[in-house]
Amino acid sequence: MTSVQRHTLVATGLGLFMIFLDALIVNVGLPAIQAEFRVGEAGLQWVVTAYSLGMAVFIMSSATLADLHGRRRLYLAGIALFTAASIACGLAPDLDALNVARGVQGAAAAAVTVTSLALVSAAFPDAKAKARAIGIWAAIAGVANAVGPTVGGFLIETVGWRSIFWVNVPFGVVVTLLALRHVAESRDDHPRTLDLVGQALFMAMVGAFAYAVIEGPKRGWLAPVIVGLFAVTAVTLAAFIVYEKRCADPMMDLTLFRDRTYSMAIVTMCVALFTFYGMLLVTTQYLQNVRGFSPVDTGLFLLPFSLAMLVAAPLSGHLVGRIGAVIPIRLGLAIMIAGIVVLIVGTARHPVLVTTGLAVVGFGFALCGTPITSLAMTSVSPNRAGMASGIMSAQRAIGSTLGFAVMGSVFAAWLSATLDADLVRAVPDAQERRAVSASIVAGVNPRAYVAEIGPARPVRHADPATEAAILAVAVADFVQGIRVALGLAIVLLAAVFVAGLFSFPRGAGAAMADAQQDAKRVDLP
Repeated sequence: MTSVQRHTLVATGLGLFMIFLDALIVNVGLPAIQAEFRVGEAGLQWVVTAYSLGMAVFIMSSATLADLHGRRRLYLAGIALFTAASIACGLAPDLDALNVARGVQGAAAAAVTVTSLALVSAAFPDAKAKARAIGIWAAIAGVANAVGPTVGGFLIETVGWRSIFWVNVPFGVVVTLLALRHVAESRDDHPRTLDLVGQALFMAMVGAFAYAVIEGPKRGWLAPVIVGLFAVTAVTLAAFIVYEKRCADPMMDLTLFRDRTYSMAIVTMCVALFTFYGMLLVTTQYLQNVRGFSPVDTGLFLLPFSLAMLVAAPLSGHLVGRIGAVIPIRLGLAIMIAGIVVLIVGTARHPVLVTTGLAVVGFGFALCGTPITSLAMTSVSPNRAGMASGIMSAQRAIGSTLGFAVMGSVFAAWLSATLDADLVRAVPDAQERRAVSASIVAGVNPRAYVAEIGPARPVRHADPATEAAILAVAVADFVQGIRVALGLAIVLLAAVFVAGLFSFPRGAGAAMADAQQDAKRVDLP
């Protein structure tokens, strides 16, 4: 590994580290933000939603602009914009200003995410070296998972919630200096034009889909606005496919999806991230709402999970270089399934089992994450790395959004379906029971926000015995709802595991030969 390659890894890894750190710290700081601005849950949710939408909508635009004008140039612009938006978040006088700044952060995060992976891919043209480099890159960025929750809790309790945004400033300065000095520029060697129609259709499609998925649990999936947004998604998706196939210089080369291995890698990544983020959501509900742990304590419980990822990420890159990508992918998916089983058992027993399950899932995710990324990235030539990483990043944004929304919605739907009936003995009066049930269900937030009402903080009641009974029923229903949501993750992971048996190359030798062939592949027409 040359000096330029080492510095490229550090500069790009630190940029992604800043993105991950911000996302995790913000989730811990939501209650403090709510207390200062005195807003309800609906208003506060946009602190998370604005960021997710900004990132999802601008993912592919960032990939195209990077290929057109230079990946390092757009990476630096993304870092500068993210840093400036972080300062604006820290100075926000009200919630609306904060949400606008968060949206800008999301757009900047899209540029940083896409270009960081593209720069690493371009700096390591050899397939084996690229696999190891992606593992190291993921490990550097993954440190944010280990320190984010704990650092966030400490900053909020000692300095205040605004400090969780200002902490990005020194990182932005360091990353900018490193990138200017050491990172080489790369771009698409073939002259291209910006596909404005394709970009607009993609932005409309992803924006409508993300908004519908995020708002669906709150407004109702059959609400006219949600149904309308899904209709817009379907229409713009069809229009996007038709236009891109006919466009002489498309934003997205759809012929890539004719490769069964590449398509399966994209689907597997989406499911893995769906499980990853959805699991974190329901586990956070368990630790903070059921067990009543503080944000700092919750961060400590998540520490083994993060450390396991740090160990597995470079290991997976090493394994890909030696035996190919397929075996680590299958092994990682199997370990994730085993870890979720431990989580399901642990929710009814002891938090130590939950922590163990989290660590197993984190290890499995990191073990298969790098091979999946490597398999997808080596399916295109280096000069199309921006587009390839854009597709991968889009799957990350969509997968994480679906994980939060769908698994959170399954959790909330279980409570809605069972809680009222289970509370009959504790609260015989039908009207009062419905009010109690509605209050508890309304406190379940499918977007990683800790509710004010939960089993650990039940609806206050004049009779202590009734309060205790409500608590017992709510705890049981919460735990069962978490198990149902985690069960959905197992089903999806098992599905992609089985599909991969038929779609991925068979045997380590075949996988390695495939990677070496893909590394030399020219652009598809």
